[in-house]
Amino acid sequence: MNRLILLLFILGLVVALGGCGDDAPQTKKRVVRSRVVAKKKVVAKKIVTEVKEQPFVYQVDGRRDPFTSLLQVRKPLGDEEEPLTPLEKFGLKELKLGAIILGKGAPRAMVEAPDKKAYILTVGVKVGRNHGVITEITTDGVKVEERFRDFSGNLRTETKMIALPNGKGE
Repeated sequence: MNRLILLLFILGLVVALGGCGDDAPQTKKRVVRSRVVAKKKVVAKKIVTEVKEQPFVYQVDGRRDPFTSLLQVRKPLGDEEEPLTPLEKFGLKELKLGAIILGKGAPRAMVEAPDKKAYILTVGVKVGRNHGVITEITTDGVKVEERFRDFSGNLRTETKMIALPNGKGE
């Protein structure tokens, strides 16, 4: 019984390894048969033609790149010709909100950028790398609206908040 199992295992291994080879892919051959009739005599001819398979080529026309991540593709809408303000060179998470001034006049907020400079924000100021615009300044923080095109080309709007840091001892 053990010999039979061993013999079947070896036979299966030989068959499996026999199909593994480093041969180049072969072209398919198409056989066309034609008949020639001459003086009541039928002669059959074999005509062999080679048909080469064409390699697959991805057509890029109007399609997105299949290897780009769907989560990270964001194209801002801003004009490339317009110069960037100092606040547009930093991301929203890099800005620290220091103070909010509400009351007489338009509301204002003060942020500190990573370059250790303070900037005054009002409604309508452009902030962030995705060309965000400040839409509202409240007691909780500053609301920024970013507009960008996603991976499919659709226009998306995202509202983010720059919040005041939690105060110690309150």
